[in-house]
Amino acid sequence: MSTALMNTPDQAGKRRRGRAPRVASVILAGLAVTAGALYFTGMYGSWTEDAPPAQLCDGLVQRDDRDLQWLLGVREPSAADVITDRTSDEPRECDFSPRASGTGVRYEELDINVSRSAGSRDLLLELGRQQSDNAAFTVSPIGNGWRGVLHTDPGASRATVVMLCEGDEPSDLTVNLTGRPAGYEGKDPTDEQRARLARLTSRIAVRAAQQAGCKAPHGDTIDTVADPIPSPVDNTEPEAVPSGKATGTCEGVPAPTLETRADPLAPIEDCVVIGKAGKPASRLAAYYGPFVRDGYAATYKRGDSGRFSGPAGGADGVYWASAKCPAQGGTAFFTSETLYTGDGHTSPDPDLQQSALQRFAERSAKAHGCEAPVFSE
Repeated sequence: MSTALMNTPDQAGKRRRGRAPRVASVILAGLAVTAGALYFTGMYGSWTEDAPPAQLCDGLVQRDDRDLQWLLGVREPSAADVITDRTSDEPRECDFSPRASGTGVRYEELDINVSRSAGSRDLLLELGRQQSDNAAFTVSPIGNGWRGVLHTDPGASRATVVMLCEGDEPSDLTVNLTGRPAGYEGKDPTDEQRARLARLTSRIAVRAAQQAGCKAPHGDTIDTVADPIPSPVDNTEPEAVPSGKATGTCEGVPAPTLETRADPLAPIEDCVVIGKAGKPASRLAAYYGPFVRDGYAATYKRGDSGRFSGPAGGADGVYWASAKCPAQGGTAFFTSETLYTGDGHTSPDPDLQQSALQRFAERSAKAHGCEAPVFSE
């Protein structure tokens, strides 16, 4: 073999040593090009700095939560999008408002509120359901195994989930999520918006319960939620369910009604009763768990100091009943109220109101695992 085609050990070593600097130069040049590209595309800062936290609001929310991103119209909200963070207080609060307009923004602000039963105040206010004599202030169940309800309208969308904590002395934790649209467009939220809001609320409730040491049952993944109780559109009254035909929250009520789906875990149930004039005349309501106190207070505003002195009673368009309900965290509270229309309250119908209250309360209490309700004589 020709020596021209062979390398001595010294020659081979020289070739290897000569190649190494050239390879290193190529690698360094490539890194320089990559760094330059990252710099000019705005990624250099995030590449070199510490990665942003995966969670926000003291761990209540994941930055990569698809429902959070979809509702706000932004990709992975950051700490700069949190305008209020009082998660160390009671109740815990955290509010989002994206700095820049996103794509397909559904809500320009999302507000989280987490309350323990011992310090709960204004739960109905957080839910936008504080007016007990207004037919427009009604809720529908989240369902899917969750103790939750929705109250949505063009001005705001609200979802509430109650986590009933296990223990010798039952307590609860309530999470409310409120979404406020960028402008008042006069449009109700879509079915997808309502489902995503409920789903995000359920995930926040699970994390809040874990952080609080509250062992509570979880529901299933929320794909759909019940339709809301129909409300007037363009001053046209919605079509009522004929008397005796209701199958949801108004089942058994002896009058035409407006209803939503009944759910055995819903902490609030509503039913609107239609009067002889074909318009809403009264509303039936059931309150469970942490909402009993607020429901009592909201209804109490219409009465004198002696009106709610017993487990059942009523007069002048306001009637109530109650039931022992350990399965839902205590006592259940049921009401029938005439409605405020702007010119005063609708005319009372004692016979209809009391019979409707009895049918409504008996159905709801039984479904919720309560004892038989107590009614006035």
